[in-house]
Amino acid sequence: MYGERGTGLNRRRSISRLGTELALAAVASALVSLALYMALNTLFFSFLDQVVYSEERMNLREQAGVERLQAYVTENRLSVHDSKMLDKWASGEKNLLISIYKDGRFQYSNDAKVMVMVPDMDEWEDTAWLYEVKFADGTAQAGISYYMEYGYYTAASVLGGVISMAVFALVLVMLIRGKIRYIDLMEQEIQILKGGDLDYRITVKGKDELASLAWEIDAMRCAIKERQKKEEEAGKANRELVTAMSHDLRTPLTSLLGYVDILQMEKEEDRGRQRRYLNSIRDKAYQIKELSDKLFEYFIVYGREREELEAEEVNGAEFLGQIVEESLFDMESEGFDIRRSSDEINCRLWADINLCRRVFGNIFSNLLKYADRDRPVTVSYRQRADCLVICIGNYAAENAEAKESSGIGLKTCAKIMEAHGGSFFSGQEGDFFRTQISFPLGCADGGNEFSDRP
Repeated sequence: MYGERGTGLNRRRSISRLGTELALAAVASALVSLALYMALNTLFFSFLDQVVYSEERMNLREQAGVERLQAYVTENRLSVHDSKMLDKWASGEKNLLISIYKDGRFQYSNDAKVMVMVPDMDEWEDTAWLYEVKFADGTAQAGISYYMEYGYYTAASVLGGVISMAVFALVLVMLIRGKIRYIDLMEQEIQILKGGDLDYRITVKGKDELASLAWEIDAMRCAIKERQKKEEEAGKANRELVTAMSHDLRTPLTSLLGYVDILQMEKEEDRGRQRRYLNSIRDKAYQIKELSDKLFEYFIVYGREREELEAEEVNGAEFLGQIVEESLFDMESEGFDIRRSSDEINCRLWADINLCRRVFGNIFSNLLKYADRDRPVTVSYRQRADCLVICIGNYAAENAEAKESSGIGLKTCAKIMEAHGGSFFSGQEGDFFRTQISFPLGCADGGNEFSDRP
């Protein structure tokens, strides 16, 4: 069923139905907003023309400006060439543009651009807008205009544009609200899947790309559900296999070790050679037992889900003292040089103590086997905003590479820390080996209870 639908949707991808629908909605919204913009501009400009910039109002304002200029010229007995005094008067007038002509020739303007661009009066056909002003050196003609108010037209145009864009967005949303509702529905259904309910089917509605996406998500749900089922079956089979294998290994190994111990105590000819053989047999047997124990532990840890952790709230400083520092003291008694550095630890952790002992037991067991006893082991405790980080570093001994290691212990540590919601890292650069463990923090001492944890 899914395969047939997927094939049909793939054929339709060459023509995007969703894109076409959205484009048509956008065009319709744009036409509506453009018509509204033109209507608003006409309305606003008409209002400004009739109320703010009527010819009568502008004439009265220009005449008042000319009267103030005449009074200023008369009081200060200015000539048409007293540009500095004219600049002083023009600077006190708000948004004023003035040009003065005498005998048909340009004499003064408070705007340098006008001085360059405005021609002499001889080239003009209409000079009715000029006013006469009497200067000390004769009569001149003055043109006065107030330019700031023309910004109202710009403001009106911008306002019309803002309203039109708002209407464009509103109309577009109204035209595509069905798609928006479907997207909201898909989001809610995805949240249901995220919550772990893989039996919930995603709604497939329509024939466009959103429907294709919904179908793909539902197909992925089915695939994840099927894979999850197979993984559970495989995990169960693996646990049963390892349990049986570990039992089969441990029983004969226990008997073998008992016989070897007895043979070691018997007196035979060529006793030195036989002891060497017996020691080799005993060492190999213990290696096999240790490997089987780690393998068994590895699969047991991998078979446990996170909610099965027997976790408890613990004080961070006490945790370090009981789990880490006790092992460090044992190492110091073995001759290791331990160098510590620490922040002030006042946090609380959520930890399964037994599993954490396994983690640090593996780490310190590796240190005893592979670390160079002649060089220091560094241990640092860092309390960050969201986690407690424990970092252990050591130099590898010269014969470390010759010692066999399955790596199962480190994998077990990583899995245990993942189950705690933390992290585990181990790596080597040259002969320096570094291990870092991080525990997520709970609340600080004296704080509220822990938030809900899975």
